[in-house]
Amino acid sequence: MKRIRHTIHWLFTAPGKPITPRSIIGWWERRRIAFNAILGIIGFIALLLFTTSIENAGVLQPGEDAVEPVAIVVVPLIANAAYTGGWLLDCPLRIIRPQLSPRFTPRLFRLGLLFSVFVVTFPALLWGGYRLLQLLHLLR
Repeated sequence: MKRIRHTIHWLFTAPGKPITPRSIIGWWERRRIAFNAILGIIGFIALLLFTTSIENAGVLQPGEDAVEPVAIVVVPLIANAAYTGGWLLDCPLRIIRPQLSPRFTPRLFRLGLLFSVFVVTFPALLWGGYRLLQLLHLLR
């Protein structure tokens, strides 16, 4: 538990001075593996919930797959491209506005992580909610 708290604290610690484009890119890239691990674990759980929910909802036709296999490969690639967008936005903003707070970087990271988690979990939440409403006999 102590290790998890330490890692969470580290993830959201502002970059040290001097703040240069190189140090900002380094800050982001040192957190990429943690970002992928978080998204991978949450994504795996969401995938299980999604497939269980949609398969039990009775909406799939015989022979129809719940998940497009290509999506399992494409989603992490898109997430990492968007992650790179974090430092692609952060660096120019710091050049344009040198007085920008060091806290901007972890805030941008947090926003991107939350958005990525939302995107990855949305289908599971949607179909999990649908299945729950079926179980409560509020939907057929």
